[in-house]
Amino acid sequence: MKTVFSSTEEQEQEIASLVSRFYEIVFPKYFTESEIIHFRKLGVLAPNRSSTSTYLGTLRDAFQVMTCLHVLLSILVKYQEGDSIMDAESAELFQHNISLLNEYGIFFPFYYDHFSSMKREASNDMQMMDVQVANQYLV
Repeated sequence: MKTVFSSTEEQEQEIASLVSRFYEIVFPKYFTESEIIHFRKLGVLAPNRSSTSTYLGTLRDAFQVMTCLHVLLSILVKYQEGDSIMDAESAELFQHNISLLNEYGIFFPFYYDHFSSMKREASNDMQMMDVQVANQYLV
């Protein structure tokens, strides 16, 4: 028998927060609003809760997913801040973390090439960013 520890509520909230950062900060810089809406419908960065999914909600799994999301965000932010060319090591690290996310059942269908240049339309749509409402009574 093997004993495992489940992920904490805070870890699951952190994963949700990191996913929100992708939708609110990263995706609007590279994709149009309609593409982002389509990503939500497809379940991009959503855990696959099927019985064949390898993300079991354990402590280890949650740390691995959080780390992968942090690494992807860090690489993209570094690239946005002026490093115009992605070095081979960063590109390999980016791909490795995408592979890990997909192994854990977190759907991330992109490659680094999808983020290699900002879309002109996406830059114009940034005023209409996909932001979740903090207070539902204001809607």
